[in-house]
Amino acid sequence: MVLNKSSHVVSDVTGPVAASDVTACLPDEHSVAAFERDGVVCLRNAHSVAWLAVIEQGIDTALAGGSEDLDIVEKDGDSGRFSYSSQAWQQVAPFRQFIFESRVADLSWPFLDSKSLTLYYDFLLIKEPGTARAATPWHQDHAYYPLRGSDVINCWTALDRIPLETALRFWRGSHAQKVIYQAAEFSGESDYRHLQTDRPPPPEIDTDPTAEILATDMNPGDMLVWDSHTFHSAPGNTSSNRRAAFSVNWTGDGAVFHDMPSLGTYRDDGIHDGMPIAGDRFPTLRTRESALRRG
Repeated sequence: MVLNKSSHVVSDVTGPVAASDVTACLPDEHSVAAFERDGVVCLRNAHSVAWLAVIEQGIDTALAGGSEDLDIVEKDGDSGRFSYSSQAWQQVAPFRQFIFESRVADLSWPFLDSKSLTLYYDFLLIKEPGTARAATPWHQDHAYYPLRGSDVINCWTALDRIPLETALRFWRGSHAQKVIYQAAEFSGESDYRHLQTDRPPPPEIDTDPTAEILATDMNPGDMLVWDSHTFHSAPGNTSSNRRAAFSVNWTGDGAVFHDMPSLGTYRDDGIHDGMPIAGDRFPTLRTRESALRRG
């Protein structure tokens, strides 16, 4: 099934993503409640300028060939490039430093009902100016994962100023039923290579008058946190500025490996069906025991 992309105009947004400032604190119960209700929340001032500079060092390394999984897309009619890299933390030292030494793990863990926090993968996304055709279709992250369970989140840090016109869109509450739909092919020109045809096709969100669409503008260092079942999309970049983000995706106790066709990013040869996500490729950064020792 080839999917149509939304025009993603500002008028399609019906409300803001709930947000809280975490400059000097961790997420509170109000942020967690908003996340559980809506499937997404925004943490303002999650990361300092110094940590954003570390990520930028990683971007330079990744784009220079340091990432083994780097794609650069130049769409017909666009003057800019759409670049993305996945699972680069093992090759790119600044990405690894950010994941293991910044606040990102502690800011993320409260949104998982889990005794542990495990790194699943990192993801870099850059939409240069002039990438109006590089829109991202409505999709669920979980549709691409060889996982069973619901303890999976995406923590997406803005590296640039992101106005509402180019901001991510979220279908409020779409995570609640934990239904996994067919994965979308981002090019929009064919079916996804690992399409699971036994799953239902994605709903027609753009034409559903009852769908509440949330979005928020972001400053560098703000971080969105969303459930892997939450439907989201994004427009292309029609602005004159870069639109870049670095996300860290985490799993908790409730996620185990499900042996289904998927990208190599999401699997390890040593992990078999029904086994927990763990090991050198998927390290555990937080446990209740370590938290007690640190406290």
